[in-house]
Amino acid sequence: NPAGVVLDAGGLSDAEMWKIAAEMNVPATAFGAPATRPGHDLKLRWFTPSGKELTFCGHATVATAHLLAETGRLSRDRVVFDTLGGTLPVAVAATTERVVIWLEPTLPTCAPYPEALGPVLDALKVSADGVGSWAPPALTGERDLLIPAAGLEVLKSLTPDMNRLARLGDERRIRGFCLTSRETLDRDSLTHSRFFAPHYGIPEDPVSGSVHAAIPVWLWQAGLLTAAGGVTRFQAEQGDSLGRPGRLQVELHVADGRPARVRVGGRAVTVLTGSIRVE
Repeated sequence: NPAGVVLDAGGLSDAEMWKIAAEMNVPATAFGAPATRPGHDLKLRWFTPSGKELTFCGHATVATAHLLAETGRLSRDRVVFDTLGGTLPVAVAATTERVVIWLEPTLPTCAPYPEALGPVLDALKVSADGVGSWAPPALTGERDLLIPAAGLEVLKSLTPDMNRLARLGDERRIRGFCLTSRETLDRDSLTHSRFFAPHYGIPEDPVSGSVHAAIPVWLWQAGLLTAAGGVTRFQAEQGDSLGRPGRLQVELHVADGRPARVRVGGRAVTVLTGSIRVE
């Protein structure tokens, strides 16, 4: 999942960050600046190509932490970002072969979706029997709508009406629409998802870290996860339909019989570096 990263963005205005995000034209571009709040290492903001600022963006955060590690700007194996959505700790597990970035966001919330699902299904071009019964549709604290899919074929055949989906997103204040199947491509995976946010300038996101922070809470609420020893781990799939297969490692930590913490792990690779003249 491509992401742009600008580490030294302290001197940029909002308008300049919007222009850079539009020029990058990837699902999200992260902008780092010196932190002003005690206990934080870097202030981090995320913008989409359409100029909308996000409260949480997983893959661009992974990319930022990766770049900090790659350029020798990390003094320890943990970095704390100050973001629009609050404090976001990130753990960096580095070996001689690879670097794995673990997002540790505030525990996401999931609530039953209270509105009619019909217009959403029409915009997604999903029939009623394409909706799975294994969990109720849910709205996360980031206002992502989680919809259970009946199977993998439902996801493979998706051809959403992006204009209708964008209008629904604006009307219902939904950030993105996520369909998740418990049928997967890989034997080692537990879920396969597709995520659409056209009104944010993201027709489809190849890999969504923020959504996968909420999915384990959703699965737990549906009674589909157990946590022997207080933690459950699984692999999640996304991006295959776009030719950009992504695999995320997800952890749900449980205390006193309820979710207490989530971690989402992934890797990044620097594919290009350059400069942009802002005028």
